[in-house]
Amino acid sequence: MTPDRTLPFAGTDEELEQYLQEFAGRSGAWALKDPRRGGWQLLSGAFLSFNPNTVPLKLRISRSSSGLLLKSQRRTLPWTRAKLDRIAGHRLGQLADYLTARVRGSGPEKFNGLPLREPYAPFGSGVAALTSSFTWTVLTTLAALAAAFGIMTVVSIPLMSLSIGNILEHSTALLKAGAIPLPNPDEVKSMGPVGPALVFAFPIAFFVGLVHSAALAFGDLGPRAARLPQASGLFIAILVTVAFFPYFWFRALLFGLVVPAGIHLGSTLIWARRRERLREGPRPAKALVIIAVALAASLGGAAMPRPAEWKESLLRIALFRDAFLLGNSPGKAVANAYYRNTLYTAEPLKEFYSTDPARARKAQPIALVTDRTLEPLLRALHFTLATEPPVDVAVGGRVSAGIASRDLPAHPDLGTLKTALDEVSRSSFRGERLRELCALGWHAVYYAGPVAMLLLAMGALSPLVSIAFRKLKPQMAVFALSACAIVTSLSLVLLAERKPAFEDADLAAALVDPSAGIRHEAAWRAAQLESTAPLADALLKASDDADVCVRLWAVAALGRSGDPRSFHRLAKALEDPELYVRYRAAEGLGSFKDPRAVPLLVGMMRRRTWYEGAYALDALRRIQPGVH
Repeated sequence: MTPDRTLPFAGTDEELEQYLQEFAGRSGAWALKDPRRGGWQLLSGAFLSFNPNTVPLKLRISRSSSGLLLKSQRRTLPWTRAKLDRIAGHRLGQLADYLTARVRGSGPEKFNGLPLREPYAPFGSGVAALTSSFTWTVLTTLAALAAAFGIMTVVSIPLMSLSIGNILEHSTALLKAGAIPLPNPDEVKSMGPVGPALVFAFPIAFFVGLVHSAALAFGDLGPRAARLPQASGLFIAILVTVAFFPYFWFRALLFGLVVPAGIHLGSTLIWARRRERLREGPRPAKALVIIAVALAASLGGAAMPRPAEWKESLLRIALFRDAFLLGNSPGKAVANAYYRNTLYTAEPLKEFYSTDPARARKAQPIALVTDRTLEPLLRALHFTLATEPPVDVAVGGRVSAGIASRDLPAHPDLGTLKTALDEVSRSSFRGERLRELCALGWHAVYYAGPVAMLLLAMGALSPLVSIAFRKLKPQMAVFALSACAIVTSLSLVLLAERKPAFEDADLAAALVDPSAGIRHEAAWRAAQLESTAPLADALLKASDDADVCVRLWAVAALGRSGDPRSFHRLAKALEDPELYVRYRAAEGLGSFKDPRAVPLLVGMMRRRTWYEGAYALDALRRIQPGVH
């Protein structure tokens, strides 16, 4: 605890109140009388602020037999106590100096406003201090992200338990209706909620952790920005509460409090270790701040991916997987965990039907039909028909799901039925806000993720820059820093604008190139073509490549070749040791559209995981529309 200070003071109460009001006005605090305990209080700072100039403090001033008793009162976390003691001690010292000077007859104008109001320089002055501060900011961001991931995982476990239960019920109903459920009940029963919760929490945690850490960083700019963490905490609380409310109304309110509180507490672990700097001069010039922001924006813009449609974004993510995950055991384990759990994380975000391909929908919706004339239409829309609940929708003279319903005209056509199903699906869906939150999270990962990685790398290099500016002459240090910034910027631009290693006309040669990287790029580009007939020979060879990244795209492209030899090669690839090759082989058979593939794909649905089965189901629907 900060030791109490006893200050000799012979002035009257009126003088003391005047001096306290003056000090409060100059230091950005509030001076209040304490009607319950007597004496006065000085309140300063903003709740949740990390800026040492604006951390929340309460100073008590009371008379004693020996003068004035000055003490601080606050509730602290064990790991932040030492830092807050230092800050409170400095504030008490400022107050004691001010009161002593005023009693001795000095005027208030003697005290400079900036050192009194903002005695600390959160970013320091000079390049060495600024780069060191940047490293601490990056560490604080990492702590916020880790805390957000941990707390969001815990919060997501009840939702994932509900999701697993819903999928098990749906899977059992599909089995009773004579369909092949994806996943089958045994696979669902083997799942626990923790794995899906980890996958589900990741994008949301990245988004909310990034928002709060940005608020904390901007809060260091000055007193006017000190309340940004409050706004960030409120924003996160509202997002989480609204998203989870349709599922758990009471727990949603609790989640809305726990998530921002957990993120902030995690950030304090790093903040408590950061030493505060007393101000030695004026604030950094606005021109310097503008230049720094412009440089940061240009670097961020170079690292940020360009906007893309969601299908193209998925392809980029797949290429990221190929480049960074499938080539090593830990990365492959991460990718496998994602594919195993993603169905359960997506279940709360899916409607039972949608005419909009951008809205997630169930792959195997179940309908209870009371009008048999509608059965062919529902089968054409990939509904499984059941004779008893539980079902996703009931269709007869009206379309009903939960409390939502729409009337159908007599003898509706396919378009009318689609419209009614879409409207009822929208009305009965309760995960819209949660889906929006997840979309925000994945957009943050996609667009801000590369920038975050760049900042992390810069944060790791910043201590070296700080040391350079302490050890080298300023001119040499500036030259070294400028050279690093220029090289980094140019590298990012060159990577972003990387030209293909070969032309489309050379795909056949590239598919058999000695370099695995060239073969992979060629196979991926071939998989994007409408027809690969001219590449059949090269793709047949590439589909047996030793590199899994080459094989998976080669079998996907092989189905579009139309070559009779492709069927047997794709059928063999359904038994490939790698999951990624097996599901792309099913995709290739769907493009090939040979009826001989039907029993193979049905067998894949029965024996393999739900993810491979989903590709097999899509292939079956392309080969036999309206049957599966």
